[in-house]
Amino acid sequence: MEAGEVVSLSALVCVHDGEAELAACLRSLSFCDEVVVVIDRGAERAREAARRAGARVIDGIFPLPSQARTAGAAACSGDWILEVEPDEHIDRALAWEIRAVLQMRPQGDWFELPIDNYVGDTLVRHGWTGALGADRAVRLSRREVKSWTPGRRAVARLAGESAGALTGAVRRIAGQDLGRLLQRLDRETGLLAEDLAEAGQPGSFMGALLAGLGATMGSYVLRQGWREGRMGVVVALLSGLHPVLVQIRAAELAAGRVEAAASAAPLQRAAAG
Repeated sequence: MEAGEVVSLSALVCVHDGEAELAACLRSLSFCDEVVVVIDRGAERAREAARRAGARVIDGIFPLPSQARTAGAAACSGDWILEVEPDEHIDRALAWEIRAVLQMRPQGDWFELPIDNYVGDTLVRHGWTGALGADRAVRLSRREVKSWTPGRRAVARLAGESAGALTGAVRRIAGQDLGRLLQRLDRETGLLAEDLAEAGQPGSFMGALLAGLGATMGSYVLRQGWREGRMGVVVALLSGLHPVLVQIRAAELAAGRVEAAASAAPLQRAAAG
């Protein structure tokens, strides 16, 4: 790339069940050169919102989140890709910082972005764990630098070297209220439970209980959830519930698989005979 040439930026948004927030999210991405929206399983309202915003729509059936992200990243043509979830927004200050830092030709290959988590209109800075939402993540990377592990909860893999961290934060709506926060917990535990059951590794209840106690203390003490008052207690308790719910649901799914296999065995033998 020659000096003075503008660095191109693509935004990537993968939609599963975030149609309600998508329009506002896309409006905040107008500073990008292109916006690619991956629509999983044909959500009509999300598709229309993306098209009204002038986004490029990748529509299909993606059984795994990693497949949706891979398809979206492959469709991006920018030099860099900014990943944004449907329930997130990029404010003007962060948008300016992103464009400015890219135009300075960074030496590294990816940036870590802080994430401000909101419950409704209340900013909850402390106490978040990976179970409910991170407080920072690698969201800005060169094209073809980032990939994802297979699974229902895609884990990012990075090539190259870090370019550091930005100062501006992504605004994320973790839940419009406590009910939506519980829905997020339900969705996250369900995805991980399916992966564990499929692998035949539901774990033990006692191990999950100990992990839950550690997560609660980690959220409230180490991540300073105590500074958030009542909401800090809520986030800590939900963080602790996460491994327990995952184990219970994974064990139930694994048992269901065993029962289904046992029921099918006589039929298979009869067909083979």
